[in-house]
Amino acid sequence: MSEDVRLLPGSMSEVDALTCDDPITSLIARMSVSNVHAGLVEFINSEIKRPNANADHMLIGMAAYMIQMHASFAAYLVDAERADDVVGQFQAVVDRTYREHFVDSAKELAA
Repeated sequence: MSEDVRLLPGSMSEVDALTCDDPITSLIARMSVSNVHAGLVEFINSEIKRPNANADHMLIGMAAYMIQMHASFAAYLVDAERADDVVGQFQAVVDRTYREHFVDSAKELAA
């Protein structure tokens, strides 16, 4: 995104997110404008076009991939003794943000 836009009503602008003092928000913002994000979008768009593409299969596969990637990075970043803490962090993020972000995104796409 080249201009300072908000992706969802009430959300931070790209510039605000990239320059905010919250390290988690700014990390998410950097990832969302990176080649990582662009590559994932390109991959998912190509998967949608595959013969017999199934949304449920894609969603389950993406969730499993995300969890495996997170677990691999966690193992690289922290000691194995922190496994329960890391699982708790992950579950808290899912519990706190997933449904709300999904519903907000679905409403925005439907508008």
